[in-house]
Amino acid sequence: MNCFYHWLSVLLCSGSFFIYGQPVITTYSSSNSPLPFNTVRCIAIQNQFKWIGTDNGLARFDGVNWVVYTSENSPLLDDNIRALCIENDTLVWVGTMQGGLYSFDGLNWENYNPINSGLLDYLVRGIAIDTQNNIWCATSEGIAMFDRVNWYTWNVLSHNLLTNNITAIAIGQQNEKFIGTINGGLNYFSSDNQLTLLSIVQSGLPDNSALGIVVDATNHPWFATPAQGLVYDQGFGGPWLRFNMSNSPMPTNGINAIAIDAIERIFMGTDSYGVLIKNGDNWLEYSTENTDLPENHILSIASESTTVKWLGTYNSGVVRLEEYQAELPENTSNFYVYPTSLKAGDLIFISTPVPDKQIFVYNQLGQAINGFELNNSQLIKTSSSCLPGMYYLKVPSINKIIRFIIE
Repeated sequence: MNCFYHWLSVLLCSGSFFIYGQPVITTYSSSNSPLPFNTVRCIAIQNQFKWIGTDNGLARFDGVNWVVYTSENSPLLDDNIRALCIENDTLVWVGTMQGGLYSFDGLNWENYNPINSGLLDYLVRGIAIDTQNNIWCATSEGIAMFDRVNWYTWNVLSHNLLTNNITAIAIGQQNEKFIGTINGGLNYFSSDNQLTLLSIVQSGLPDNSALGIVVDATNHPWFATPAQGLVYDQGFGGPWLRFNMSNSPMPTNGINAIAIDAIERIFMGTDSYGVLIKNGDNWLEYSTENTDLPENHILSIASESTTVKWLGTYNSGVVRLEEYQAELPENTSNFYVYPTSLKAGDLIFISTPVPDKQIFVYNQLGQAINGFELNNSQLIKTSSSCLPGMYYLKVPSINKIIRFIIE
């Protein structure tokens, strides 16, 4: 009987172990909820509210109740929502496909478009707010910045950008702006808005396109690229570090979306492989093969907490992903098992002081029922078909045995 399966990941943080196991997946679609459409291109978290941008309307969800905003019941001129940004937990900024930019305070809407403002285009793909409260917009006609009074713009004609096709904007801790494009490299603004253009030719940038950007705790940007995987800027315009199929466990080089959580894990949405997670040197994949994800095509990701993420899918609605997390004692330098009493189907954490050692599982009759390789620390899932009783884990190479019970 195979009672044990290798499972997910382990994070060492500030001297304590946190283990992450199989996530609980909850899917909200147009068939089981008021979600107006199943293609979800953007998600933003505002306190208890989740704002969800679909191809046919904007939804607000508090975990129980839904409110849907469309051109039929609100001042929205376009229902195709492409970008969301929360300001001070009180104001929601909304970018649309053909209706320009909107702000919404829960009661009042304000619209900005090329006719009534300096916004360059009706399509707004990305929105970010800098440390001086300026609004930055990624449009298909260039970069636009609104200081609440005046608009400032950058495009191919005015500032020699390599393209007007802007995709994403992220703000650094010193008010830097990191801006991605389609086939036009990256545009960096220093804290005083001095522009630097970066490309494959000019700086050795691995990919001239970036579909998403996050900034980590060290103030370095990470880029989701469509052809070169995950790209990390070690300076300010290089040198570049990239993670892809050739040098990491990544199953694809195409990344649609990116998010970072409070413990610096990088979450990536892909076309065909679900969600990839980079946790230091460890990698993890959540897909339809090992979770209840409704599909593997992920368009957007938002982090609500260290354990809860929200995923926008191409055709299945929005997904709440909640990871199993447990904190373990600090001293796991010896052969260690936690917990030592569990139910069939539960998760068990096993740690050995040396990597790549063979583990054997014996029943109380002394019969070997399982064997597997363990790489230092691993979260293992017990089979729901495991019979109740006493079991023993043995590492022959270090001559250690630990007893545990399945109730």
